[in-house]
Amino acid sequence: MTMLDGIKRFLTFVNENWTAILVILGLAISLYRKIKDYLSKSTEEKIEIAKVQIKQGMLKRITEAEIDFENWNKAGEIKRSQVIEKIYTQYPILSKVADQDELIAWIDDEINNSLKTLRAIIADNKTE
Repeated sequence: MTMLDGIKRFLTFVNENWTAILVILGLAISLYRKIKDYLSKSTEEKIEIAKVQIKQGMLKRITEAEIDFENWNKAGEIKRSQVIEKIYTQYPILSKVADQDELIAWIDDEINNSLKTLRAIIADNKTE
């Protein structure tokens, strides 16, 4: 009798929550595919993905560094180091790059581009 009650409760649960169960299954399958796709990529492809994401988030990192050290005069190297440290912490795959000097030069270029954008935004806000 308890076995039938258990089956009945299970079927009732499925009947009442079938949409949530389907959504969860769909999300799980999608997540599995994304993880499998990422893990099947080569190290070079993972590094390129990281570079795209770094470029997209650079303005935020620069702004955070500027806020953290806004009262410090001539703290550019400290801000740069903070940004680079955050990047390497967030993307450990970058430690596998063979030419670290070239990577740091690329990060420096992205920092400089983001600084130009940040200065333009600040200048626009001051004129308004």
